Amino acid sequence: MGATLIGMILNSKEVTATDGERLVDVIRRHGISLPSPCYHKSLTETGHCGMCLIGARAKAVDGFTVVSACTATARDGVEIDTEFPEALCKRMELLSLCLLQHPLDCSKCDKVGLCFIHRLATRMKLRGFTRIANGKLCNVRYKNFGKNIIFDGQKCIGCKRCIRFCRDTLDDEVLGFLPTEGGCGEVAPYPGKELSGNYCLNLVDLCPAGALMDRNHIHQPQQWTLMRTESISIESSVGVNTYVLHSENRIFRIVPRENEHVNGPWIPDSARVEHKFFSDRKRLLKTMINGRKVSLRAAITHIVKAIFGHRISVVCSGSMSLEDQFVLRRFLEAAVSGAFCLRKSRTADGFLMSDDATPNFNGAILNSIAKGDSIVEDLSELNRSTVAGQCKLILSINEDIFSNGVSRAIPGDVEIFYVGNEENETARRASVVIPTATVFESTGTFINKDWRLQKFHKAINPPNASIFPPWYIFSLLLNAYFNAEENDLLWLDRVWLEMAKAIPQLVNIDFSNVDSSGILLKF
Repeated sequence: MGATLIGMILNSKEVTATDGERLVDVIRRHGISLPSPCYHKSLTETGHCGMCLIGARAKAVDGFTVVSACTATARDGVEIDTEFPEALCKRMELLSLCLLQHPLDCSKCDKVGLCFIHRLATRMKLRGFTRIANGKLCNVRYKNFGKNIIFDGQKCIGCKRCIRFCRDTLDDEVLGFLPTEGGCGEVAPYPGKELSGNYCLNLVDLCPAGALMDRNHIHQPQQWTLMRTESISIESSVGVNTYVLHSENRIFRIVPRENEHVNGPWIPDSARVEHKFFSDRKRLLKTMINGRKVSLRAAITHIVKAIFGHRISVVCSGSMSLEDQFVLRRFLEAAVSGAFCLRKSRTADGFLMSDDATPNFNGAILNSIAKGDSIVEDLSELNRSTVAGQCKLILSINEDIFSNGVSRAIPGDVEIFYVGNEENETARRASVVIPTATVFESTGTFINKDWRLQKFHKAINPPNASIFPPWYIFSLLLNAYFNAEENDLLWLDRVWLEMAKAIPQLVNIDFSNVDSSGILLKF
């Protein structure tokens, strides 16, 4: 049965709500800002901080009663007053208690611009003066809670979000509210425990007052000074949604982008450092033929002359976007070729890391480059045909064929072409090397394991102007193969128009109408 809608009164206006819905959600949904630092819709338990006090009264009852909006639920005919004087007075007292201990370091705090205390103190006009006569209370500062997390006890407001996340989401009671010498108590790891695992940095996002800090982001620009671009994690087929925070063509951090259909408000810690993968490894920056720098046109011409009229084996990557795969498919149809689309496996963690380490293998299936019933985990078949002399030309797209089953002792007359962004053994062995843009330097779409179409956007520019996305390079290959000046696949919007014509599941879908939560494809 569907949810029951009921009528309520919010600040003298009639509104609708779902029976049993928490009042804090009703209030926020109608555009009213209400402080509730301990409340989070993805965590259990609430009512730890008391900051969301409001006035409420049931139908036919005289006088308002002060209640916590995060614990009280919606009932038919209930009247809510978020500006009830008694509730406002108590909220003011609780905020003052927070400010008694909170340090005056907003200028260097990583939470500046996002801190609820800062916003609330401004709104309640508690900034600009102080009632503290004997200095602030002193609490423990800068404890290590693990490899990457630092705790500042003076900023902690006791919301217990971190404790509840560890207990309920990670199913590991690492943190607790433990007694201290002063008798007040503070958040701390239980004896013999520390924060570890692949999801601990979500605590930094959860903390409303900056008490938990990511060691990697200390002395970096604050989040509010950085530009945000929507992106998708490429480490597994889950398709975790992220924001790339960047400035002046440099990525500083990656943070969660909430999508209730995919990852909720969480992301793995490993997804936060994906941008470092391309900087830590040696990046390909020059188009080369036999070790000599050439133009992209010269490299394209060389490849087309070599493959024209001959059979070529193409090794595809599951990390290619849907657009890359579609234009490559057109090239495969034109050239006499066979394709091997690698699907890489990993150990699933039962949460946001699936056993499929390729973010867009379903896209390869949709583009008929790969078949779901004949998944290629290695290139042993390609190795057999190469050693037997049946394959003389190999085009590898962002995959190291020698670490995926091809022998390093293949015949010397086998010519390899490499299109990708990472220098590896295949790139060093290839006669032609063409560098490509990364997922952070291009725009496109992935299809996750649940067949949800999701898009990512270009956050930064490639290191130089001669680096392009793979789909553009394949389009140039098509031009050269047919000796044409241009085709309809040199622009992303044209690629999408052609995809919608060729792929039944994409009919009536355009890149512009794919919203940030994605579209579940119908079969």
